[in-house]
Amino acid sequence: MPDDRRGLRSVTSIPRHDRLFIMGSADDRLHLRLKINNGLLLVRDDVGTWLIHGAADGLVYPAGHRLVWLLPLLERTPSDVSAELSDVPVTDTPLPALVRFALTAWGSYWPTLALDWLDAGWPTRDLRDVLADMKDSRELSQPLRDRALRLWHASAPA
Repeated sequence: MPDDRRGLRSVTSIPRHDRLFIMGSADDRLHLRLKINNGLLLVRDDVGTWLIHGAADGLVYPAGHRLVWLLPLLERTPSDVSAELSDVPVTDTPLPALVRFALTAWGSYWPTLALDWLDAGWPTRDLRDVLADMKDSRELSQPLRDRALRLWHASAPA
């Protein structure tokens, strides 16, 4: 490998099409900001695209491609998160996809937090299929299956 001017070896990088560099002033382009954790921000740009902005590396990733990075938002209450994003309807944010993703996540931690959001009043109508899978899953603990069953029944169309 050729050496660069600082005496370090340069590494050939594989082009990535799922990350973007912010050109120009970030404050001009990013309208809504929500701190996730560890220097990550959920931001909405001037055209309505939801992005995850990394403070350390300066890169920006489409939020829909990195839902796992949004999981720590579930450690807050849905009302707190929604209040910080009050300028847009929650259906226009990555939050519905995040809750769906968390309900299908490995282990019990993230599904439990997602069920907590549903118990707190997060809409369940578009999640009946996931709740049906959860209530019948032998991989989940009985308490999780019972909660999914209760929410599945509660979300049944009248």
